Order: sequence, then structure tokens, then C-alpha cells
Amino acid sequence: MISNPFSNLSVATKAAEIQIEEADLSLANTLDTLRATGASAGGATALANAALRSKRGVAASIESQEAQNEKLRAQGEQQMQQQKLAEEVRMQGVEAAGKQFVFSQTERRQQQEIDRTASLMGASKGAEAQARADETSAITGMFGGLAKAGLSGAFNSQ
Repeated sequence: MISNPFSNLSVATKAAEIQIEEADLSLANTLDTLRATGASAGGATALANAALRSKRGVAASIESQEAQNEKLRAQGEQQMQQQKLAEEVRMQGVEAAGKQFVFSQTERRQQQEIDRTASLMGASKGAEAQARADETSAITGMFGGLAKAGLSGAFNSQ
């Protein structure tokens, strides 16, 4: 959507055409007057030179417009390239931020899974240790109960 607004500038030639026509009419009228008055050829030459200068001025005006238009086109192209570059940099930043977000979320989920697994392993080891302690207590209690029963039976039989 970035474009050069100066890429299609035109040159105003209508005013130049009107100036040329006016110079030609003026030249024709003056030549008619010179003929009618019987003036010398020198006056006609001077008049032709004046008309030529007038047409050169019109051509210079058109050339000036064309040069200005070229300058504006070049400036517009430069601005357009800068805007495109800035947009590319912005898009790269957005893309990098998106990748960073995905990476962070993936890392966070993986860490949660590691923490959960470690917690389950710790709970399992705790349960195993408790079961061993219970087993040891049961065996100790059993031997203690047997010893008590044996002693009690030995003393009661007399």
C-alpha cells in the first residue's frame, strides 16, 4: 500500500501552447503592420528574434516543470523506499516478537511438565519411604507382639 504520489506528474503545456499562439499572432500582426507601412526587413528580423526569444522562454518553462517533476519523482521514490524499509523492519520485529512469545510459552509448558514430573517422583519416593517405614514398624510390632505373647505364655503356664 506504499506508493510514490509523484510518479505520474504531468507538465502544464496548455499555457505554453497559448503563449506560443499569442507570440505567433503578435508576430503576424506586426508583420502585417510592417508590410502596410513599408518598413524595412530589419524590423521584421528584430520581430522574428523577439518571437524566438518568447518561444525559448516557453520551452524553458516546460523544461523547468519537467525538471521539477523529475526531482519530485525522485524524492517520492526515496520516501517510498524508506517507508518500505521501515515496514520490513517493523514486520521483522513483529515476527521476532511472535517467535519469542511461542518459544517462551513452549519453555514455560515444558518447565511445568518437568516440575509436575519431579513432584510426582518426589511423592512416589515419599510414599515408598512411608511404606518401608510402615513395613519396618509392622515387622517390629509383629516381633514385639510375638515376644510379648511368648513371654506371656511362658509365665502363664506355670
